Amino acid sequence: MVALPDIDVAIVGGGVGGIYTGWRMLTSRLSGSGLAGWEAARGKLKVSLFEGSDRIGGRLLSARSPHMPDTTAEVGGMRYVAPAQTLVTGLVECVLKLPYHTQVVDLPGNIAFLRGRVLRTSDLGNAAALPYWLDPAEAAWMAATGGSPASLIGRALTRLMPDLMIHLNAGTLRQYLDTVEIDGLPLWQHGLWNILAKHLSADGYAAARATVGYDCLGGNTNALDLTSEYFDFTPGVSYRMVNGGYETVPWELQRRYQAAGGEIQFNHWLAGFSGTTLEDGSEGIALRFQDATTKTARAIVLAMPRRSIELLDPVGEVLGPANVQFRQDLASVSPIPLFKCFLLYPNCWWQDSGVSSGRSLTDMPIRQCYYWPAGNEGATIPKRDAPGLVMVYDDLLNVSFWEGLDKRAEVHKAGLPLHLRSHGHHWPMFEPSKPEMMAESPDDPFAKRLTDNWNQHPATRQMVNELHRELMQMHGKDSAPYPIDAAYMDWSRDPFGGGVHLWNVNVQSDVMLTRMTQPVENFPCYICGEAYSTNQTWAEGALQTAEIVLQQRLGLPKGEWQDG
Repeated sequence: MVALPDIDVAIVGGGVGGIYTGWRMLTSRLSGSGLAGWEAARGKLKVSLFEGSDRIGGRLLSARSPHMPDTTAEVGGMRYVAPAQTLVTGLVECVLKLPYHTQVVDLPGNIAFLRGRVLRTSDLGNAAALPYWLDPAEAAWMAATGGSPASLIGRALTRLMPDLMIHLNAGTLRQYLDTVEIDGLPLWQHGLWNILAKHLSADGYAAARATVGYDCLGGNTNALDLTSEYFDFTPGVSYRMVNGGYETVPWELQRRYQAAGGEIQFNHWLAGFSGTTLEDGSEGIALRFQDATTKTARAIVLAMPRRSIELLDPVGEVLGPANVQFRQDLASVSPIPLFKCFLLYPNCWWQDSGVSSGRSLTDMPIRQCYYWPAGNEGATIPKRDAPGLVMVYDDLLNVSFWEGLDKRAEVHKAGLPLHLRSHGHHWPMFEPSKPEMMAESPDDPFAKRLTDNWNQHPATRQMVNELHRELMQMHGKDSAPYPIDAAYMDWSRDPFGGGVHLWNVNVQSDVMLTRMTQPVENFPCYICGEAYSTNQTWAEGALQTAEIVLQQRLGLPKGEWQDG
């Protein structure tokens, strides 16, 4: 009898895309697919997922402070857009049937602290109140429409593309953008900033970028994809959050994947892989791990972002130096640094400034400040004298500002977790002001996972000092109680390379989207994840590329819920 490979499908990477792919393989009808013969040879398809860390979830990282165990913070991805993001909406609401709530973001009374001036969100439509020198036409447009400076980006785009709003409202925006030419070139051959400059004054651009909240949304990556991305963050969009944490999604998928017979090997870092001839004469994959162990498989799925793939050894048919095309394709997206920090205060002192929920904005390095609701239903505003969480969220250059305030040398080394602690900066740094705020060790495994996530991502004292200073300044306070707990993540660190990804200029993402899912024709290596999707920055992108691998490359049927 011919010996079988160790496994049929090796999935490398335990983010939402990887665990979703494994779950779909083991719970779908395989007859007629490329996996049917493998299942017949073994009697049951054997799928193993290899994850370098000790958890499934990747950039979905939910966490709970032991001092506020009834409230879940989102240190990674936190929300999805419904109903537009059909895959993740269907998965959360129809398959896993997880309770969810709508996130509150922009409220009229929230703060906009810009160039040292304290404004309210309701002031942003008044050009005379803004500390910017706007073009008279921009100021007049804002007065006529009640738009904020962030909407000046939309104004510029609609002047360049007059039919844009028609297609946005009809749900055909992307198809329309594919047809647009500016100065004789397709939209994907332009940088967004380059075309915005045609219809935005210098200060109009500065004000728009400051008030949209994310520097990358006004950046100079691929204008087609970034235009589409910008309209995911416009007023009227409905953001939904999973009660109890977004990490519930991969946690539930992990449970179902393992119940279907799937294997997970934690703390297994892939070093490299190459093609090999299996004993039945077919082409397969030889995997080599950093601990020198090896495995053979019929196929490999790299559920990994750009930087994680770049860290693999440059050997084999895909990663070897002879495959120049793949190296160029791999570099077709740019990783975007993202920083999130949650500060737990003994009371909600910011409420004295008239803010209690949603988001406030500033041009200081903290950029976005979310007043986190208590509990996990999304609607409970903490009482003024009760403990409360504030989330600080920023991207691009601001991330390097906070990186300079993490004094632990270990976290700057590739692949090492944040909970490795240097002398003098170790946890705990904060003492709870009230002993009753301490929680007992939770018996529920998921609750323990969330507490571990918090404890493994401690902020340094230097970082918290500066965060606290900027938050006080933003809220017009000379003093405020010091935080009693803090956790953060800089997603630009290895092995992630960035919190999200954006397509570069001159890349036709609709073509690259499919090409990257199988980078070498007829070779059993597949790639999925948010990075090379056309729903970048969202979990939807990871599921989108996973479905291309599953349906187009391997011949699996759609999930039943996808037809609804």
